Amino acid sequence: KEDRAAVEDHEAAKIMLRDFQEKQAELQKQQMEGKPASEKQTEELRKLYEILSINPYIRELFEAEFAFGGLMMDVQQTITQGLGLDSSDDEEEETTETEPGLETPTKKLWTPGN
Repeated sequence: KEDRAAVEDHEAAKIMLRDFQEKQAELQKQQMEGKPASEKQTEELRKLYEILSINPYIRELFEAEFAFGGLMMDVQQTITQGLGLDSSDDEEEETTETEPGLETPTKKLWTPGN
């Protein structure tokens, strides 16, 4: 909430983030309609994300959203396991031994294409 409020307090950051979210929503809508995103569209969104990530207010918001998303995934996994709905427990343990598993997000900035 604090990071979102910081973006809202800075007009340039607020406008940049709004524009990015609108482009992102347009691309998602297009994909939901069965139209794949072109390389140009994907690259444009990636570059815009990188530019936004330079802004400290937006970067902090992205980091907070990423960390929150990771926390929510952990909560969902715990609930699923607690209800006995997760049939992939054994498979996950085996793959983490041979392949690096997903890390719980920390305060690191993720960029599209990484």
